[in-house]
Amino acid sequence: MKRDGSKSEAFFLKKLRRTILTLTCCLFFSPVFSQEIIIKQLKQDLITAPRDTNKVWIYRDLAFYYQDQHSDSVIYFADEGAKLAIQLNFIRGQIWSLYQKALALEYLNRFEEAMEVFAFMKSLSLQSKDSLSLAKVTNAIGVAYYYQGIQDQALENFQQGFDLSEHLGYLEGMSQALNNLAVIYRQQRNFRRAMEVHQKSLEIKNSQADTVGMINSHYNLGLLYAYLNDYPKSLLEFQKADALSSNTASSHNLAEINIGKAVAFYHLGNDTLAYKLLSEEVPKLKPDKIHEKAAALTYLGIVEIKLDKNGINKLLEARELLENSDRLELRRLLYKELALAYELTGDPGRSVRFWKEYNLLNDSINNEQKAWAIEEMQARFDAIEKDKKIQQQEMALFSEQSKKKNISIILTLLFFAFTISLFFYVKKWRKQVKIRQEELEQKNNSGNLDFAKINLKMLSPLTKREIEIIRLVEEGKSNQEIANQLFVSENTIKTHLKNIFSKTEANNRTDLIHRLHRY
Repeated sequence: MKRDGSKSEAFFLKKLRRTILTLTCCLFFSPVFSQEIIIKQLKQDLITAPRDTNKVWIYRDLAFYYQDQHSDSVIYFADEGAKLAIQLNFIRGQIWSLYQKALALEYLNRFEEAMEVFAFMKSLSLQSKDSLSLAKVTNAIGVAYYYQGIQDQALENFQQGFDLSEHLGYLEGMSQALNNLAVIYRQQRNFRRAMEVHQKSLEIKNSQADTVGMINSHYNLGLLYAYLNDYPKSLLEFQKADALSSNTASSHNLAEINIGKAVAFYHLGNDTLAYKLLSEEVPKLKPDKIHEKAAALTYLGIVEIKLDKNGINKLLEARELLENSDRLELRRLLYKELALAYELTGDPGRSVRFWKEYNLLNDSINNEQKAWAIEEMQARFDAIEKDKKIQQQEMALFSEQSKKKNISIILTLLFFAFTISLFFYVKKWRKQVKIRQEELEQKNNSGNLDFAKINLKMLSPLTKREIEIIRLVEEGKSNQEIANQLFVSENTIKTHLKNIFSKTEANNRTDLIHRLHRY
């Protein structure tokens, strides 16, 4: 929508003030306090903003800043933004207003409703042929499935999101999809593949100077090295993420990074520092970080037991969180620590029960890892066979190159010979046509009919082509003979004769010649 100059300038100044205020808050105030100030400013802008696309983004921004505070407000402002976007036929604004609504529904554990919103966003992207939004939405759907523990659907959507982003050259989308794929591979205990994909994602983020993305990649690499029991490297990756986060308004929860560092410190023998970080950071975790909280409580319980504190309560709380989880390694660790804890407290019955559960999970994990190893080995053999076939095909192609080269030379020479022959043939044909036309002109000029005099008396003069046809008609030639002589089709001759009869009001060929002689 267009606005007059004064309104446009005033709105621009408001946006500028809001941007400066946002940056100031991020630099000098706590996140919660700065969000309250931003929300207050956005609400003021909402009152005075014209009903245009900028107002849609204000609604979307309000929904965004309310995500961590009030889900009902998120849904309200997201719906208002989507409604205005529909009225303005602003499909992209509608899509990304609805995105905030879908996130809020996820947070409220209304997964089916969230997926309906995501599906509608995807249909809007396809309808408007907005490939960039489609790539982003597809990746977001994968994240939604991931947090519900539906890994197959998550993996499929992440791969689709990567393919779409790669096709568009959208590097940020590629790196995000790769990061998410790597997380799935890590949970499937396909650690080699997870490491390759994480490194590839980090390379893209480094090339784009994507600080937030780099933080997430280093954090995930820290987790991956922890799964591989390489805790010095794990701690190094978490420290890199922490260093980047200290000077950046990161979207990543800093509590998760510090908990990762605490786990590394624990395995490196620094129980005191591990306990300090865990006890400080566990309460700061977001409510939706269930697995992260369960892992942190598990390690906090372990450390408390080692420091002669009552850590069993923390372990039992973690067990409750992991009751139906598919995170097998985490559950295995938890059952082992519970078994050891009950041994220390003199409760052998419970200790034996958890040792049994630990052994069952351990066997399940080992069998799954063997299956992955067999699958990886088969994939490598397939790759080797594929390489062999490619090499054989290349050798076969190379052996035929000399033959094809000679054939190509012969065909090239034949082509040039044909082209030269065709050139001279066309030149000769044009010369013959010119001679024939000159003969016809001479013959027409020698006729008895005076067409200059005839055209002066006619309402619609005869054309040069029509005069040629009349002279041939006077000679008694048929339509086909005239067509052959003039190098046109018989239908063309019939059309010309129809026009001639109309101009001269003649009934037939004989009447035509008689009428023209009377002029």
